[in-house]
Amino acid sequence: MEETVLAILNHMVAFMEKSGSTRNTVFFDIDEKLVNEIYESTGHQYALEELQKAADKCIAHEWISRKSISEKYHYLGISEKGVGIVRSIRAHELAKKNRKPLKKLSDFIEEHKGLMVALMFFVALAGVFVKFIGG
Repeated sequence: MEETVLAILNHMVAFMEKSGSTRNTVFFDIDEKLVNEIYESTGHQYALEELQKAADKCIAHEWISRKSISEKYHYLGISEKGVGIVRSIRAHELAKKNRKPLKKLSDFIEEHKGLMVALMFFVALAGVFVKFIGG
């Protein structure tokens, strides 16, 4: 999932949690104010156009919806699917953070198979070279 899409969804859910509001009572505009708020919370500067494109994707996937027939990027609300996406990603990140060291090592090897194969190849090549030179 794109970083900009996650930034919008995370911002909406974080605002809901901070204000104690439900998804049906919180509305957002994709404007310079949102750009600044996301920058303050994430430290990443997005262009307004990037957030608008991400909002289009969110609308297409029904993660956010228009709550009125006003301008395209005004009066937007997060859907139940959007909240579910954020919860799912948070749960995945928490599970990944709380892995045991052996599981972390196993996952690292799984994620970097090509690197491990190359490393083993060079170790084997070094062994053959030492055997050839020494023998």
